[in-house]
Amino acid sequence: MHDRLFLQKTSLPKLCRHHLAIGMGKLALLLLRLLGRGATAMPGKTALTLSPNLLSALTADRQVFLVTGTNGKTTTVRVLCSILDSAGYRVVTNPSGANLDSGLTTTLLSNMEALRQRGDQPLALVFEIDEAFFGKLASKLDPSVTVVTNFFRDQLDRFGELSHTRDLIARGLDQTSSKVVLCADDSLCASLARGREDDTLLFGMATEGFGNMSSDAIHESAFCTFCGTKYTYDGMIYGHLGRFHCPGCGFSRPRPDLSFLPASGDGKGQIIDFEYAEENASAHLPIPGIHNAYNAAAALLGAIAGGIEFGQGVKFLSTAEAAFGRMERFTVDGKDVCLILVKNPVGMDRALDFVAAASDIGGVMMLLNSNDPDGRDVSWIWDVHFEHHLPLGTIGVSGQRCHDMALRLYYAGKPEKQLITQSDYELLFSKLLADCPQGQCLYILPNYTAMLDLRAVLARRFDLKAFWR
Repeated sequence: MHDRLFLQKTSLPKLCRHHLAIGMGKLALLLLRLLGRGATAMPGKTALTLSPNLLSALTADRQVFLVTGTNGKTTTVRVLCSILDSAGYRVVTNPSGANLDSGLTTTLLSNMEALRQRGDQPLALVFEIDEAFFGKLASKLDPSVTVVTNFFRDQLDRFGELSHTRDLIARGLDQTSSKVVLCADDSLCASLARGREDDTLLFGMATEGFGNMSSDAIHESAFCTFCGTKYTYDGMIYGHLGRFHCPGCGFSRPRPDLSFLPASGDGKGQIIDFEYAEENASAHLPIPGIHNAYNAAAALLGAIAGGIEFGQGVKFLSTAEAAFGRMERFTVDGKDVCLILVKNPVGMDRALDFVAAASDIGGVMMLLNSNDPDGRDVSWIWDVHFEHHLPLGTIGVSGQRCHDMALRLYYAGKPEKQLITQSDYELLFSKLLADCPQGQCLYILPNYTAMLDLRAVLARRFDLKAFWR
C-alpha cells in the first residue's frame, strides 16, 4: 500500500532521484560496515545530497514517534521500542543515537526491507531527535506522537540558554498536528502544553514522591516562562523538577495524566507504580535510577498516545534494556562494569548519587572530552556538587580534559594521591579493572564522545553488541 502511495505522489524525476539516492546510500552503508565503521550518518548524508526530500518521502503515511529533549532521549526511545515490539509492532529506530537528518536517513536505508513489507503487522518508526534539529525536521516527519523528556542546561556553546532550546522545540510542534507527551514536573517542558491542551498528555511523579528543597538542587529554570516571576516550590525531585507555582501569573505544575512512583529498587532495576485514568499497575523496569523512572513514564505515555492500552504497556516495561552506555552493565571475570553517560551538571549529579548509594563499588573512572558533540565548554563541571557526592577511594580520570576534571575533583576534596590521571582510556580501564575486587563493580562515568571511544574498545575486548544495533 505504501509503495503505491509513494509512486502516486512522486513525479518521475523525483522518483528517479529517490531510487538513485537510496542505492548510493545503501552502497556507502555496505562499504563502511565492511570496514568495521558504525556508518550511522555518512550513508544518510550521501543520500540526502542526491535527494534532499528523501526523508519525507520514506516516512510519508507512516506512524512516526519522535522523542526529543535534553536528557533521557536514547533510553526513552529504547523503552518505547520495547513496548511497541512486545505489542506486535515492527519497529524501526535509530539505536545508535544518531539523531540528525543524516542519522535518521541512514536508519531508514538500513531498514528498507521492513519499510517495504506488507501484511497486518503494524509498523512504527521511533526516532530520537536532536533538540536543535527538531524544529527543522518535525514538519518533514509529520509525527503521530512527540515525546519531550525534559530541559536541562546542556552544551551552552551550541544551544544557549534553556529558554532558547524550549523555543526551538515549540517551533517544531507548531508545524505538526502531533499528540504531545510532556513532563509535568519540568516547568519549561510543561509550558509547551499552553495552546496545545487538547493534544497534550503529561507524566509526573506521584504526590508521595516529592521531597523538600535540597541544598544540592541545580535550579536551572527558576523563572516563569510566561511572566518572568521567580517560581516557588512545595516539593522537589531533583534539579528543577518539582511542584512549581508562579506567584505572578499563576502558572503551575499541571496535574499529570500518568503518575508514577518508584517503589523499590537496586543497582540493576526497580519496581515502579503507575496510575492512569483511575487504573493502577506496577512494573519491573530492568534499568535503575529515578531519572530512568521518568524515562519509562515518558515512553509508557508515548505508547498510550500511540494506541497501546495502559495495562499492556505497563506489563511490557519488563522487556526493556538499558541503552548502550546508559546504565549499561556487563560482567568480566567475576567483576561488573557499569557505564553511565554524563553530559551536564544534572546528569553528573544523578550519576554520582546513584554510585554513592551502590553497595558494590569496586572502583570509579571518569572521562571528559570536549569534542563538538560534547560541547567545547567544560566549565559545567564546576556546577556539579562533587563535594556532596564524592566517591570514596581512588578515582581514575581520563579523556582530553582529564586534567580539568582532576583539578575539579581536587578542589572538591579528593586528595591528589587518590587521583590517577591517564589520557589513555584503555590503560586506565585495565588498571582499575585489575584493582577492582571480585564480585564488585567498576563504575565508569564518561561524557558522550569519551563513552563512544571507550565503549568501542570494550566492545572489541569483551564482544559487546555494536552500539548501532
